[in-house]
Amino acid sequence: MAEQSKKLVHRRFPLIVRILLFIYIAVIVFFVGLMIGFGILDNPIEVFRLETWEHIINLTKE
Repeated sequence: MAEQSKKLVHRRFPLIVRILLFIYIAVIVFFVGLMIGFGILDNPIEVFRLETWEHIINLTKE
């Protein structure tokens, strides 16, 4: 049998770059979603305040 030559696949973007890009975009989409969801109730920038999250945690503990 003739030995088959294996072709090397040269990706345009390495796998680690794809994974990091996916994580980066997922984090951005997460925070944009938080801002949109919280913006329905109040000012969207308020979602980044520590007092807002302390209030949410206090509500869920009880």
